[in-house]
Amino acid sequence: MKICFVILHYLTERDTIECIDSIINNVDYENYSIIVVDNGSPNGSGNSLKSIYDNNSKVDVILSQSNLGFAKGNNIGFIKAKYEHQADFIILMNNDMIIEQPNFLHEVIVKYRSNKYAVLGPDIISIVDNNHQNPQPSRVVNKKDVYYQLARHLTLLVLNYLRLESLIKKILKGVVKHKKMYITKHENELANVQLHGSCLIFSPIYINQFDGLYDKTFMYFEEDILFYLCKKNNLKTLYSPEVMIFHKEDSATNEYLKNNSKKNRFIYKHSLKSIYYLLKLMNK
Repeated sequence: MKICFVILHYLTERDTIECIDSIINNVDYENYSIIVVDNGSPNGSGNSLKSIYDNNSKVDVILSQSNLGFAKGNNIGFIKAKYEHQADFIILMNNDMIIEQPNFLHEVIVKYRSNKYAVLGPDIISIVDNNHQNPQPSRVVNKKDVYYQLARHLTLLVLNYLRLESLIKKILKGVVKHKKMYITKHENELANVQLHGSCLIFSPIYINQFDGLYDKTFMYFEEDILFYLCKKNNLKTLYSPEVMIFHKEDSATNEYLKNNSKKNRFIYKHSLKSIYYLLKLMNK
């Protein structure tokens, strides 16, 4: 079976190279290819990657003229993988992911044959704090949850513009004692759960029905929307602890938005837009 990795690149060239090298050096499977989508990086790193991998038949670098966001950027690679590479499986992954498991792709196929999943999520281990990021808690189960998320993010955005966000957080930090949370590994497979968006594995069942992710959003809540659409279309999502990957976390966003206040504002604004589109989907 043909398997295609789609790596969404933005700014951080070293991360993308390390991600590609981890696949080439560790994955014990021949019939795969790698598509790198440069999402309009303004620092020339996309052209640099194209030059580096120009003679590597396994790697294809695509240059987008602008930053299309998470879903549309990934969909450029998804469509190429589906129609040009004729991929049976498409793996969308952030550029700050590292694969060390030799039988990673064998397990992807084995799990499909035994479970007939539409979307598979691996055990994602954060390099930052060793937390296990799959499966994700589902923030949005119904419309009531959507309205809550709209109100929450709108409030945070207003506080951010008024420069009161950090003050409120300091006050709350003094009142509410937070315990350090460690998220442990789920030892068993879990079906029909929300999956973390840093690595999503799509099977023929999903690929035959869709040309990628829902593309109205720019960034954030893509996982919530994907999970909602899978449930709506009776498509199975699956978490498997036997497929494993490491995550450096938010390296491109941190490089682009080094100011915490600016980064938070970016998150709140684009989250609001995504939540709005999720509500529209629910109202259809």
